[in-house]
Amino acid sequence: MGETCEFIDAAREAIDQLKRLAHDFPRLSSEPVRVAIETWNEEMFRKGELIWLERERARLERSVLENRAVELIGINLVDDAIDLLNQEFSKDVDYYGLIDLVGKDRYIAALRREAIELKMNFVSPEQTADLWNGQKKPPVGGEHWHTTGVSVLMG
Repeated sequence: MGETCEFIDAAREAIDQLKRLAHDFPRLSSEPVRVAIETWNEEMFRKGELIWLERERARLERSVLENRAVELIGINLVDDAIDLLNQEFSKDVDYYGLIDLVGKDRYIAALRREAIELKMNFVSPEQTADLWNGQKKPPVGGEHWHTTGVSVLMG
């Protein structure tokens, strides 16, 4: 917020200086510049502050969401992490949104944990590929999950 106040104060000072210069030296500025300077008002600064504050709020919200997503994907299966995020933040995060939040490496690590758990429960790589394709879970590479890709994750 301090940066914003400093920026707005500097902008106000610049507008005041431009008004003085345009008044004292009218031939040095064009008509559109003079009109812009004269029509600039405090309401425009307030709108600018509101826009900046909204962007800052969205950035902070995204940061909190990203941090929580990273935390959740580190200890949960992919689908569980998505469900928890959507519950906690009233969002509609999907697989691609999760990957965007946590990064491909964390997504792959969670898939690896899930694949190993499925393997321990005697679910074959082929069955896992069918399951993940049915869930529309994004594959690490390619368009669909294949037995080979799942086998690699299962180790």
